[in-house]
Amino acid sequence: MLPVSSTGPAGRLLDVRLGRAGAARFGGPRFEAALDAATRSVVRPHNAARLLFDGVESFAERDRLIAAAKSSIHLQTFIFTDDDTGWKLARQLIEKARAGVAVRVIIDGLGSNRSDAKLFDAMRAAGVEVRARETGLDPTELNHRWHEKHLVVDGRVAITGGMNIADEYALGGSGRQVLGRGEAAEPWRDVDVRIEGAAVHDEQRAFLRNWALLGPAAPSSSSSAAALFPRAPLAGAAEVRVVQQHPAGDPPEDHLLQLYVRAIGAATKSITIEHAYFVPPPALRDALVDAARRGVRVRVMTNSKESSDMGFVVDAARYHYDALLAAGVEIHEKRGGTLHSKTATFDGQYSIVGSYNLNGRSNGLDTECAVAIRDDATAAGLVRRFEDGVAETTAVDAAFLARDTFVDNLKQWMLQSVSWTI
Repeated sequence: MLPVSSTGPAGRLLDVRLGRAGAARFGGPRFEAALDAATRSVVRPHNAARLLFDGVESFAERDRLIAAAKSSIHLQTFIFTDDDTGWKLARQLIEKARAGVAVRVIIDGLGSNRSDAKLFDAMRAAGVEVRARETGLDPTELNHRWHEKHLVVDGRVAITGGMNIADEYALGGSGRQVLGRGEAAEPWRDVDVRIEGAAVHDEQRAFLRNWALLGPAAPSSSSSAAALFPRAPLAGAAEVRVVQQHPAGDPPEDHLLQLYVRAIGAATKSITIEHAYFVPPPALRDALVDAARRGVRVRVMTNSKESSDMGFVVDAARYHYDALLAAGVEIHEKRGGTLHSKTATFDGQYSIVGSYNLNGRSNGLDTECAVAIRDDATAAGLVRRFEDGVAETTAVDAAFLARDTFVDNLKQWMLQSVSWTI
């Protein structure tokens, strides 16, 4: 069996020998030690992990956590709009800041540029600290985004995943809006995860790392540190690893590429992937092909051109479908509302949930964060979610692809050639 090799942005050779006897397995010391070194992260035991499907569940849980906050609320998002969802959250944060809670918010200036500045001015006037990551006119920065999503409350509970702050994310799979304004014809499909336990401190560190890059660091006195990092409870049985990636950092980081390729390489039975923008870089494509060829059932759910909010990404993705299908990878394109999830499961025991898309942009341009969870219940929940969603997809096969015209194929070739930017 040949290795999957790729030179990551940090210049380190990624070399994972797949399917050989004695290969590292999930949760084993060799697997975890390799991830420690490759991703600059650590695994934390005794966490509780709860999946939050769609906006109805995630935004309701956010409301509860924010309402109960006593000392601090840390929020980072790529998109923070001035629609009903954005203003509702802004009012919640304003109320907590006026009550004496330290509220810190990070936004990406480009991702949130459609919002009226009055939204952020109102928060700042009430004592909410808001920092925007701006690129200015620096040509080396213009194409880089801060795409992470964090909500950390009192240093005790965190929510992370794919959801931004906007009406389209506050739509549940049921078609109901969180704000109660009736039915939504095209609800978005997305996943967050709620974490409680020692891994929350790593979510906190990820947020504070970004906070310090945009201005003065958060207070570091002993009392402040105790409030930001309270003693973590033994909250559950899940082992959780928080992995953050700054590909434009110094040195550049490819931590999430490393995480995914190693998880794919460790799988022996099954891989389910539900990703919005499925244009995996070569190392990931090679790993998926290798897994399928060695007998792992690999299933992928992603958007169709009709469901995607960025249809051109699907054109880039389809360029690589032939090779994936030939290896035995099963691909399903969603019908109806947009799929925005970024999740994966491996052998029914290991899961990844986060902001990281399986595409060139997330891998080489945008800051990202994800949690890797070793917990059978979490993996089972994501597999059920996948299987329930298959009814809303179209299976991709050779006959399906044969319907693409010459112009379609030309577009696919052109877009895949610049897929590192999308």
